[in-house]
Amino acid sequence: MFRWLLIGFLFYGIGAGLRDGWLVIKWSQFLHEVGFSHIDPEQPLDWSKFILERFDTDHSKSTNDE
Repeated sequence: MFRWLLIGFLFYGIGAGLRDGWLVIKWSQFLHEVGFSHIDPEQPLDWSKFILERFDTDHSKSTNDE
C-alpha cells in the first residue's frame, strides 16, 4: 500500500513539475542519445511528425514484404 502511494506522489510531482515549468525535458536530445539518429538534437521535436514517420515506416515495410 505504501509503495503505491509513494509511486502516486512521484508521478504527481513529475506532472506538476512539467506543468509549472520546473522540469524541462529536451525530447529531441534525449531521443537522439537513445538511438534515434535521424532526429536533430538541436531542433525542437515535432511530435506529430515523429509519430507519423514511425507509422509510415512501419507501413512501407509491411507492403514491401508482401
